[in-house]
Amino acid sequence: EGLESWSPVVRERSAMELARRDAAPVAALERLLRRDDEYAPIGACQAAIMLKQRAAPLLPELRNALDADDIWLRIKAAEAIAALGDAAGPAVPHLLERLATPPGAEDPRGMEQRYLCFSLFDRRDGLLGRSLDGVDREALLAAVAAGLQNEDGRARGTIGSVYKSLTFEELEPLLPAIHEAIVEPAPSGIMFADGIRLAGLELLAQNRIADGLPLCIDLIAPDRWGMGNRIEPCLQALRQYGGAARDQLDRLRALQTDLEQRNWDPKRREKLGIPGLIAEIEAAEVPDLRSLPAPVS
Repeated sequence: EGLESWSPVVRERSAMELARRDAAPVAALERLLRRDDEYAPIGACQAAIMLKQRAAPLLPELRNALDADDIWLRIKAAEAIAALGDAAGPAVPHLLERLATPPGAEDPRGMEQRYLCFSLFDRRDGLLGRSLDGVDREALLAAVAAGLQNEDGRARGTIGSVYKSLTFEELEPLLPAIHEAIVEPAPSGIMFADGIRLAGLELLAQNRIADGLPLCIDLIAPDRWGMGNRIEPCLQALRQYGGAARDQLDRLRALQTDLEQRNWDPKRREKLGIPGLIAEIEAAEVPDLRSLPAPVS
């Protein structure tokens, strides 16, 4: 009865209590998932989330719920599927397809996409957060490209796990989308918005993509909140361009002057070693740089 409540708190507390018990009420949850009711199927999804792997027999009904008319039921079904762990493998193509589908008029901020990013790519709880073995690459890339446009910075940030799991050749078709996600930050979730931008910058720098070079300084943005978390990875990215970064030296000198005038943590400023980085770049050879591929239409 608690799972059928209009109250999300009651549904969640009821699901927690059911998960504490030895027997998983799978048959009863199947009936709730099939109910033509506003709250019962959502409550069943919440119970599956708490039951985790013990709810694996519910996978067929949960997959059906991914196509429900109610957006919150779709979201909770995806979260429940992710909670099943390895048993959820057959549903991954369906989840990727849902993520790649543009949000409809009823979801202008892409909230369903947001939760799908967590269900798929979160490093701790996402189905693909640790491994992409056996995942169709075309479907994956389409889903990632869509997720990189989501308006929530935390959702975008989950996709950094994909950057670490694919080769450069596999990621190459995504480079224009990765570059765009660096240049255009997510408009909400700004506390987390720099994560995917720095991950993308690192990727461009490791592979010496010319378009990433000026972004190494752009992203530091001393007047914007959180500069202390950005400056070191940005300078490390710049270092990877070697002598090709000489056209950024005036900006580096200006940055050093700016930090001094702000009296920005002298010990951290010394640790950054900007004067030494300038000398290193001046003496380094100029490597060959790559260009961004044309965007995939």
